[in-house]
Amino acid sequence: MAHRNRGYIDVDSLQQELIAGGDIVERIASFYNVSLPELHKTQNETRLACIFACGKEQETGDRAISVKTKQDGAVFRCFQYGCTVRGNLLNLMYLMKHNSEPADGKLKGREFKEIASDLQALVAGRTPEPKAPSTHQSPATESMEDESPLINIPLKDSENERARELVNLDEQFITDVAEMSPKAAAYIRKRPFMTPEIMKKFRCGYLPNNAKGLLRGHFVYGYPDADGNILTWFGRNLNYEDQHKKWQGSGDSSKEPQKFKFVKGFHRGQELFGEPQFHELATPVQLQQTGIILVEGPNDVINLHNLGVPALAVCSNTITETQADKLASLANSIPGGHVSVMYDLDREGENGAKQTVLELAKRCRVRLAWTTNLLDGQFRNRQPEYVTAKDWDIMLR
Repeated sequence: MAHRNRGYIDVDSLQQELIAGGDIVERIASFYNVSLPELHKTQNETRLACIFACGKEQETGDRAISVKTKQDGAVFRCFQYGCTVRGNLLNLMYLMKHNSEPADGKLKGREFKEIASDLQALVAGRTPEPKAPSTHQSPATESMEDESPLINIPLKDSENERARELVNLDEQFITDVAEMSPKAAAYIRKRPFMTPEIMKKFRCGYLPNNAKGLLRGHFVYGYPDADGNILTWFGRNLNYEDQHKKWQGSGDSSKEPQKFKFVKGFHRGQELFGEPQFHELATPVQLQQTGIILVEGPNDVINLHNLGVPALAVCSNTITETQADKLASLANSIPGGHVSVMYDLDREGENGAKQTVLELAKRCRVRLAWTTNLLDGQFRNRQPEYVTAKDWDIMLR
């Protein structure tokens, strides 16, 4: 018979016992004295808005966090756009207690022992152990940083010489499909609106693997300010679909692959993608008819622009207060102006659209440009980047 250390805690059995008792989210929150938002519960899942300080720049939708309450493996995940936080019950407890992820994203050593001890106390009905010293910033430090203005400086004005050298990164882009890698070529062929001319206009293209920089091998987009000055470059992971499918089948609870890669330090919640092209194309008559079309991503903006429809993107599926303020200022400056929210017609997109509409409604007139029920579901599961000229004509009728 194997000998166990005196301090051994049977974490697997304790997790099963906690899950069997039900109301996992409520019991963990009560244990750590954490206030919860409204919960949306089904037989096997609990959904709630994200309550963690994980770097988000705005409130999430009210179903961003999913907790699989009948599963003892990877039991929770955040579906907020761009977020990859997920893990098992112990990770959820750590987040509830410390309002941040473990130092390396995984519980080990002292952190694991701390949460294992808490789990034992929770199941036994005792109070939690005091928090162990953390390598994360203190709440006071985080609060001071939150008060600092979030400003994106154009690359040309950066104090960093290497950043200034990236102003003309697009000179290295490949825009001819015949010269791209197979993955990049396939990405473009699925998006026929991505002609060499439109790529040059939006300063996007394939950055080959033999180029320098973190974004090599990606399809890269320039993110300009309203005056056309490049604030940053960001890349689409061309292997995302394959990586995500493999990740889903692996059962690995570690962070999932990311679709887009943004340079650290860029505050995308402060900007709207596509402003120069929007102002170039928009007219008062058009804006009164359709409103300011608001979409999720860069490809949505580029496709609609190709159809003669000016649009702006939040590069997310929810909106920040700063973005809402910018849109409201523009909408309110136009007689009869309003914002038309046109996010992807999937679960995340529709949940995000609700949050966006509510945020904008505090500031200006707003409406949903389409829903899954529009025209008997004709556009179900569609994205603006795949809308055709014929589709747009149908929507205007």
